[in-house]
Order: sequence, then structure tokens, then C-alpha cells
Amino acid sequence: MDDPDCDSTWEEDEDAEGGEDGQAGEAGEADAGDEDEDAEGPRAASSSFQLWTTGSRNWRAMQDMRRYRHHYPDLVERDCNGDMPNLSFYKNEIRFLPNGCFIEDILQNWRDNYDLLEDNHSYIQWLFPLREPGVNWHAKPLTLKEVQAFKSSKEVRERLVRAYELMLGFYGIQLKDRDTGAVCRAQNYHSRFQNLNWRSHNNLRITRILKSLGELGLEHYQAPLARFFLEETLVRCELPGVRQSALDYFLFAVRCRRQRRELVHFAWEHFQPRCKFVWGPRDKLQRFRPRATLQPLVAPRQAEGDEDPGDSLQEAGTQDQTCGQERDPAPVFVNKPSRVPEGPFLSVVPSKAFSE
Repeated sequence: MDDPDCDSTWEEDEDAEGGEDGQAGEAGEADAGDEDEDAEGPRAASSSFQLWTTGSRNWRAMQDMRRYRHHYPDLVERDCNGDMPNLSFYKNEIRFLPNGCFIEDILQNWRDNYDLLEDNHSYIQWLFPLREPGVNWHAKPLTLKEVQAFKSSKEVRERLVRAYELMLGFYGIQLKDRDTGAVCRAQNYHSRFQNLNWRSHNNLRITRILKSLGELGLEHYQAPLARFFLEETLVRCELPGVRQSALDYFLFAVRCRRQRRELVHFAWEHFQPRCKFVWGPRDKLQRFRPRATLQPLVAPRQAEGDEDPGDSLQEAGTQDQTCGQERDPAPVFVNKPSRVPEGPFLSVVPSKAFSE
């Protein structure tokens, strides 16, 4: 990363490093810094506040998210001896550990139990597995074999979307369209936003969710959620406790480079004061021309015969199918609105140094 302003988002396509916006790369050593909830203490909070007030870039966040987008090029995958605990959990065959329950119990019985969702810190690593370890050492890192199995199983994919809806509801958000990933405020958003502002560890969870969506075939869900948080933090100013994470992490979890540029440009337009914006090179942001139309990005359908064409849940393929080097993604909210829309966020779309 010779130019600290560019972090691969603004690299020219012909100069892009292998891995980003393409197929999963090779396996590497996990970044212990992205998953430790215990680090989300006073020191991390103080650092976050300092970054916010001084307009400095969180370089650790930039490196962490860049490594994720490039599919962990340094990661050496563990020898699992054929075991796939993340898949087994999603198949409702095992309980999450420690002291957990089956995934169907969570999906059916935890939806309105906000205290349990808030206070239990062991389930989130199982609901949204990553290829890097978290603080729950009982939860094993996701393997590439598990990734393929997740993508090929209609049953597992359906549970993953239900898990996403569960957590969105906990945050006061509603999934409006399973095909595009469009989201909007839920009816109880006010009280749930209050919880988000008070409980900063949820920023870590949201970072994990965004990363996991990108790993498990729901990459087209990343941008709408990231855009939603940019709207709520920079335009509506409803989530000041999330703003730094939205800029440092959520935005840069989006693997599609074109969509990420759209989001950075949107953030730059609405950030105050604009002269303090450090998440993209000013000269390129000034020259960047967002697309003028709005069209949601839809996941590609499976090959003919693999799935009922009437099924409402389409499988998101690998990134180069939806937003590769030769095929730009569908455009997202690109024009600065004269007023904030009240409907669903059909877009694309955090600053903690770790995620739960």
C-alpha cells in the first residue's frame, strides 16, 4: 500500500491486486486484531474518538479490511480432517458452543429476545462465521470447503438469510427484498438505534456480519447495509455511535470496487467538514462521476435445473459474476438527495479496530 490514500479502492482496474473483486484467493494466518471484543474497551473507545475528532485514518482498519477483501492472501488454512462444524451448525446438527443451542432454536425463539441477543457473546461467531478467529475459541474459522458447501445448500442459504433478518431486526432494520438486499428502518428503529448508540460492541458484530455475507454467497447484501448506515450516520445523524465504524469498516467491507467507490463518494459528499474527510483521495473524489440511475444489484440465479426458478432466495455467485473487472455492478444511490428518502435503501453500501 504505497499510497495511503488509495487502499486499493481507487487503484486502476488494470493495476488491481489479484483476489479483490474476484475469486477467493489462497488461504493465511488470521488477523487476531479483527475479532477481539475484549479490546473494545476504554482504550479502543478513546482511540476511536481521537480518530473522529482529528480526522485521521484508522490504518489498522484499512489494512484489516483490505486483507479481507483480498481473501486473506497470507492465511494458512487449518487441517480440519474433514470436520465442518460451521456447516453442521447451519444444518441444525450441532449446538453452538459454549453452552449453546441449535440454530433453529435461535431463529425461532430469539427474534424478540433483545436482552439475550445483546448479552450473549457466543452465538454471533456461529451465526456469521469468518475465515479468521474470534474471541470464542469454541467457534472454528470458516474453511473454503465450508464456503462452497454453504453456497451449494438451499437449506443452509435459507437459514443464513433468516439469521441476517434476525440480527437486522435486533438493530431496528428490516430486509425489504431478499433478492436485492434492500433494507429500511423497522417500526421499532428508535429504541433499537438507541441501543446501537449505547452498546458499541455491536459495531464489531456488524463488521462480522458484513464480512460473513461476503464469504457465504450473499455479497450483494453488503452494499445496501453499508449504504443504510452511511445514510443514518452522515445524513440523518441518528447513529453517532456508529459513524466511525461505518466509515472505517462497514464501507470497506464491500468487495465490489465500483460500489465501494460509489459509497466513498457518497460519504465524502455528506461528511462535515469535507476538508477533514480522509477515507479517499480528494482529487479522485472530485473527478469521480457517480452513476445517474438507480438499479438494485440482484444476485445471479443458479444454473438451470439447480433451483426452482420461482424461489424467492437467489444465490449470490462469486464476486466476478456480479461485479468483476469486466462487468460493473448495477448502480446504487448515486445522486445527493434533496431530502432523505423514507423508503427502503436499494443501494450498495464502520471505526473499531476489532469485530466480535
